[in-house]
Amino acid sequence: MPELDLSLILYGLAVGIGAGLLGGLMAGLAGVGGGLIYVPVFYACMAGNTEGMSAYIFASMVAIIITGFVSSRSHWRLGHLDRSAMFLLLPGLMIGAGLGLWSTLHLPAASILFALAALNAWVAFDYSKKLQATSPTQKMLPWLSGPIGYISGVLGIGGGTMLVPLLRRSITLRHAVGTSAACGFIMALGAIAMNMTLESSWRVLISDQWLFLLPAWIGIMLILPHSVGWSARLHDIMSELALGVILKTMFISLSAGFLLAAVLTGYH
Repeated sequence: MPELDLSLILYGLAVGIGAGLLGGLMAGLAGVGGGLIYVPVFYACMAGNTEGMSAYIFASMVAIIITGFVSSRSHWRLGHLDRSAMFLLLPGLMIGAGLGLWSTLHLPAASILFALAALNAWVAFDYSKKLQATSPTQKMLPWLSGPIGYISGVLGIGGGTMLVPLLRRSITLRHAVGTSAACGFIMALGAIAMNMTLESSWRVLISDQWLFLLPAWIGIMLILPHSVGWSARLHDIMSELALGVILKTMFISLSAGFLLAAVLTGYH
């Protein structure tokens, strides 16, 4: 365990507040767990040396638990949750995410960063489509939930980048966002619990990072109710077209950033 270092604690708190502000805004708007913000923030700011992406993905998944809880609570109060879709998705999501998170112990960093870039590019493209609601999509949810959960666990995300485009084919965007937020919270909680219980490597990997990670998670927790609550309410005052343009721009920017990070990591 690291010795007590006040500057490291304050640094972690500041990083967490900044990450929570950005992650909360994205969670409220897009129904994502914030991992698309948390993974690069932890990757860039986590103190100490780590190999691969495992520690950053783990840290992001814990932050997603916090973000998902706050975001889903805000959407629940606004009536933005579809419980039938949520119950169809959750079993596969939790099992898949647990396996995906475990897989990061064995995957190279560049491959994960390239995958994040590709995923964001696909979601940006999907938001440019005009879709009509089709109820048969609901029947596909249990079959797609496992792969979505696995990809979410590998990439350290809450699954909203895949769940929202899928769900908005059968329900409104605001309900797709709210349902995705709730699923991301429960999925991440299950994945962390499964890995901490069954894989001792995580305790060794994370032990040297607690003085940074704990205040970072606290900082996220402090700012999230404000950033998520404000952005979730935008769904009631903005059109779906305007929200779609905002989300498309966000995902294009994230894709470019992850692609650059992947290239730089590959060269090193």
